[in-house]
Amino acid sequence: MLQLRKEMKHLPACVELYGGVGTIGLHISDVVASLVSSDENPNNAKCFYDSVKTFPDHIQSRLDYKRKNASDMIATESTLIQKSQVLVVDPPRKGLDSEVVDYLCNTGWKNMKLAVYVSCGFQAFQRDCNALMKSGKWKLEFAEGYLLFPGSDAIETLAFFVPK
Repeated sequence: MLQLRKEMKHLPACVELYGGVGTIGLHISDVVASLVSSDENPNNAKCFYDSVKTFPDHIQSRLDYKRKNASDMIATESTLIQKSQVLVVDPPRKGLDSEVVDYLCNTGWKNMKLAVYVSCGFQAFQRDCNALMKSGKWKLEFAEGYLLFPGSDAIETLAFFVPK
């Protein structure tokens, strides 16, 4: 993200799908021009905005939340997503919804500079990664696994995709 910031004249706009309470997106809010986080859980917006209140005013004004699932974001907020240069996705174990994969493999990659994929389901990540790379639009720039829960077999994968 910092490398991307160095390469761009302006701060990038960011959209976060499957954002939960915004944990990931809010952690990069100081290096993006705007962040729109989304999730379908009706309870997450309050947690998101409670966290936003702790940020400096100049950052608070850049942050927004939409209570929509990822497929609805693709269907109803495509203009917003097309204007962003960074996309963060943190889907559940089942991986990305087919609408998200289709969007990224067809039109969604055009303005993107970086897609950050955080996965807790490795098989789904492999499936989605293969689809993105087979589209010919994306290149896997970085991927690393993290054991966040010692004693378990749960591995989180962090991956960065850049357009070809």
